[in-house]
Amino acid sequence: MCVIYIIVVMCELCELKIKTNIYLENEYFIILDCIDCHVPMIVWKEHTMLVPEPDEQVMEGFLIECGRQFYGYNSSFFIDKNQRKIFDHLHWHVRLNS
Repeated sequence: MCVIYIIVVMCELCELKIKTNIYLENEYFIILDCIDCHVPMIVWKEHTMLVPEPDEQVMEGFLIECGRQFYGYNSSFFIDKNQRKIFDHLHWHVRLNS
């Protein structure tokens, strides 16, 4: 007798159970406030770190505009592409420059 165990690890970003202040959503990505950082973040809906370059450019453009609306048009901010908590699902935050 052979027993097969299937382990499913659910990703917070795949599930997105809590969606706070959604700025934009389409079939590829969503921009919403991060529930941990309380700043806008963009999440690619597919569980991957590999996004085509043209899609990355579109994501950056929308996230920059979102940052302008969130922080103000005269504020200095950047797109933080460092994956701090979830390492295998592409998401970026908009953060103020220090």
